[in-house]
Amino acid sequence: MKAMPTLSYRNFAASPVVLRRALAAGKSFLFRRPVVFFLLLLIFAGLPATTAAQDTVTGAFEGVISDSQTGAALKGALVEIINQQTGVAISLRSDFRGRFYQGLLIPGVYRIRVSTTGYETREVLQRLKITYTGEVVPVPVALDPVSAPPPTLPPGTPAPPTTAPAPVVEDTEIRSSIITTDARRSGSFGEEEVSALPLRTNSSRTFDDLALLLPGVLPPPQTLGSVAGPGLGPGVGSAGQFAVNGLRSRGNNFTIDGADNNDEDIGVRRQGFVALIPQPIESVAEYQVITALAPAQFGRNIGAQVNAVSKSGGNQTHATLSGTFNSSQLNARRLFDTTFGNETFALRAGGKPVLRNGRPLTVTNQSGGEDSYTFTQGGFVIGGPLVPSEPGKNRSMFYFISAEGQVTNARTESSFAVPTVEERGLFRTGATGLAQDPFTGNPIVAFPTTVSGDAVFSLFPFPNNPNGIFAGNTFTQSLAAGGQAKNVSGKVDGNFRIGQRAQSITSRYNFTDDWRDIPVVGGAIFSTIRPRIRTQNLSNFLNSEIGGPGDLVFFNQVRASYGRTRLVFDENRDSQFLRPSRLANSLRPNERRFLLNAPLFVNDTIPASTSVLYDSFFNFGVEDILGPMGQVSIAGFNPVGVDVF
Repeated sequence: MKAMPTLSYRNFAASPVVLRRALAAGKSFLFRRPVVFFLLLLIFAGLPATTAAQDTVTGAFEGVISDSQTGAALKGALVEIINQQTGVAISLRSDFRGRFYQGLLIPGVYRIRVSTTGYETREVLQRLKITYTGEVVPVPVALDPVSAPPPTLPPGTPAPPTTAPAPVVEDTEIRSSIITTDARRSGSFGEEEVSALPLRTNSSRTFDDLALLLPGVLPPPQTLGSVAGPGLGPGVGSAGQFAVNGLRSRGNNFTIDGADNNDEDIGVRRQGFVALIPQPIESVAEYQVITALAPAQFGRNIGAQVNAVSKSGGNQTHATLSGTFNSSQLNARRLFDTTFGNETFALRAGGKPVLRNGRPLTVTNQSGGEDSYTFTQGGFVIGGPLVPSEPGKNRSMFYFISAEGQVTNARTESSFAVPTVEERGLFRTGATGLAQDPFTGNPIVAFPTTVSGDAVFSLFPFPNNPNGIFAGNTFTQSLAAGGQAKNVSGKVDGNFRIGQRAQSITSRYNFTDDWRDIPVVGGAIFSTIRPRIRTQNLSNFLNSEIGGPGDLVFFNQVRASYGRTRLVFDENRDSQFLRPSRLANSLRPNERRFLLNAPLFVNDTIPASTSVLYDSFFNFGVEDILGPMGQVSIAGFNPVGVDVF
């Protein structure tokens, strides 16, 4: 078992609070401590009236309200910022310079309605994206004066029908998406792009594929064994999700809703082998990748800063069902998937039959036909109100739940180079025995190898596929390559007030549980393993306004998150050629299970034999001769087993 907990806590603020309120609340404390009082004066004197500092999850709006004809600032104009999804409205007034500011806004589409006496009401639609969270989005609003009243009609004349002027609706997304505060290079994908852009058609649906559409982003170096997911070592672990600007692909920093989502040991996303994302794609509202010159609020790694924002529930209940199916019957056969059949034939060497305990030794080719593959994925998302948002109410609460399952039933053909019968003896005498001393040339009668040598060769199966990629040295197996994954996430958003101060709280929990059969690890024979991974993520946010109506507002966010990864490797031991280890009892069971052992085959062939003679000692295993071992490699051939303890 492997657990990797992480815990982060952050507290930061934007916009000052009025100093006189602090003095009124604690003047006795401050004046008894003149040093503290002096420091507070310096801090508040140095703060601007508003600040552009935000965080990686929320953003802010600011604007200047003016007369469209004279350009004069309009003081006291009513500004309503309404979230189009939840209906939660925030009301504030412009200051004496016509300015307004509102921070700690979650990404989404907002309707900004501005009205004041003597002017036409104006509305602006603005999408707040995580591409420009961390800065204030400018929303300039110019109001038109009310038109002159209609002329007075003679008595008895019916008044013409009048209709209220339709509010002017603008979309300033293009203007506000231009980043002018720093030199970062980044890209983001909104809800429409995440749900509509095609992903690679493999068994892992991950929004990280979208990053490959950005400049400077490339797939990671190929991992031996073609395995994706956390882990360590060739063929077990992943090279990472992608490489950015030539940096290591494990140098990226991953967050979900701004909360840490990194595997602390491996350097990839906290994820499974099958579920390569912490939550289903249908539950992602936006996905952002900063590839260069990230702002100061990001950190940890110098590679890409990758952040995904999850969806939230709204004032109406919405649900989505999704599913994917793929099968080998719908795809072309893989290039290296041979179809040489499952023929069983008697093994011959040097023109002589190979006998084991007096009976012909047979081998079976496992190439078969096309490798079987079936992939099924299905899931749903649902979101809605727990406490609907209504005008005049100070409380609202919304939920969003997503769940996804994946099942892969597959087998894959794998070929290995193994010693032939002739090569299982000194100077290729495995099929004939030694007739002369290779160093002196004197005639002798001797076995082709020693008992220890026979023990090593017993771990390598005999070739079974003469048409394979290694010709007469080819051993082909059909290995399990399936897997399963479960992925669940839940999110609750609440809005309330303490006095006249707006507060919002968010809590999100993600859970993944999956396993996968990895057919080959490190190119070794009999190295199939089954990693089982369980991840958990809990994130909590509290956004607060400290201040009151008419005063400058102090915005505060408290963020706490916890993540855990459980990683277990199970051995998928070959039952045809290997046997469990009986030695090394001092080791724990989960360490002993990876030790190699096989029935002992002893080559008793001597010169002038009419057959190649093997004696089997089924009561003895290889470990009785060589002791406990985790991997054996012969120069020029694939290793046997994998030394994962």
